Amino acid sequence: MKELNVLSEQILKRTKEAGQKKLANKEQELAQKIEENRVRFVEQQKARKATIKTKSENDYERQVQSLANERRNRILVEKQTIMNEVFQNSIAKMTAWDSVTFQSFVEKVLNQFNTNSLHLIIGEKSASYFTDSFKETLKKKYPHLIIENRTASNKAGFIVEQGGIDYNFFFDQIVAEIKKDFSPKLASLAFEKNE
Repeated sequence: MKELNVLSEQILKRTKEAGQKKLANKEQELAQKIEENRVRFVEQQKARKATIKTKSENDYERQVQSLANERRNRILVEKQTIMNEVFQNSIAKMTAWDSVTFQSFVEKVLNQFNTNSLHLIIGEKSASYFTDSFKETLKKKYPHLIIENRTASNKAGFIVEQGGIDYNFFFDQIVAEIKKDFSPKLASLAFEKNE
């Protein structure tokens, strides 16, 4: 019976050792899986933090750009408004010329045409400049000039008609032409520094 006890103890010892070995292997496997999961979790947290940081930075940059664009657009609108006011003020100043300045302008324009038949159509707002005396002066200097009795309503300046072609010297048209010709250059000067 002693042998049976020794044999039992040996089997029990081997079984116990095999069980402990399996348990140690399982513990090591679990420890490795836990470490792998921990490392993966840490990496995921880092990635999330990086994503949040990148998104925050991008949102911030977008907001900064949006504010800069809004500011630039407000400045551009303000400069455009100022430019339009300058052109409108030019029309008002021309409309308010004194008689000498206006009459000198008319004569400079008429000097550009040859002596063939010319018709002059006066703007309603400029009719007061065409006094009888001024009309007589024009008829003497430009004998082929016909000053029309009709006026162009609500206009300042005049039209010179020659050979069926109207040459428009209404102040709003003159300024509109100048604006069209010089606006790109003025805009580039006014807007080249967006501050």
